[in-house]
Amino acid sequence: MIPVDFTLNTEVAISKTLELIDQNSTVHLLHTKKYGSFAGGTDSELEKKLRQWKETIADYDPLISVQTYIVQSLSVQKAIKTKGKEIGADLIVIGQTSTHYMLPFLKTVLPMRLASSTGIPVLTVKPGALHNRAKTVIVSVTDEISEMKMNALELLCKKTRLDIHLVTFVNDKNVLPDIAASALLKMYQGLKAKLRCPVKYAVLHGDNKAKSILHYAEKNNADILLVSPKKETQLRWLNGHIADVLPAHSKMQVLAVQPSVN
Repeated sequence: MIPVDFTLNTEVAISKTLELIDQNSTVHLLHTKKYGSFAGGTDSELEKKLRQWKETIADYDPLISVQTYIVQSLSVQKAIKTKGKEIGADLIVIGQTSTHYMLPFLKTVLPMRLASSTGIPVLTVKPGALHNRAKTVIVSVTDEISEMKMNALELLCKKTRLDIHLVTFVNDKNVLPDIAASALLKMYQGLKAKLRCPVKYAVLHGDNKAKSILHYAEKNNADILLVSPKKETQLRWLNGHIADVLPAHSKMQVLAVQPSVN
């Protein structure tokens, strides 16, 4: 599912979605109108814009089905959450240009909160990723959701050959916990057996996992971060997540996954 606002955010989100999905997939385009707002035009004008994107996707691949929706809501975030759960979305793709990480109430969509509250994987992409072909993915291996991250990696590697970097962390005693070591080994062996993509691993230090992951990603020129929302993405206490602080020209995509929410 792709929330659309008919700006560059929409173009980059649709472009990255088409790079990921297979034929016979369904793309859901959702536009949210705030009550009392006329931004974007009348319903007929909005429907015309949605049809144009539907035609663009059909030109790219006629076997991809497209569903479109216009909903009214006081909250764009709530509308995305509701529609995503209603249609049973496998992935929500958010195009994002603004940051506002110091004033999160100015943001209409909070991708990490969306991922954690719905259990649906959320991919956040910046305009800088528009013409960039992903080559390197960083995967944080720290907890019980390694299997979900494994499934996400299998999806990513269907489309392109990626260099996979698995990272985990030492504890406050500068020791790698047994559970982290076990999860890292299990995922490393599983990926080597299932995928043709090269796999490396590293053990990181630092009290703030998100800062350590971002530093490692920048050092290794990463294109995609595969992480858990909140504890592996939060750089600052006031909603300063990795996806929020990356500039619009960044090529780095952030894919957040966590277990489904009942």
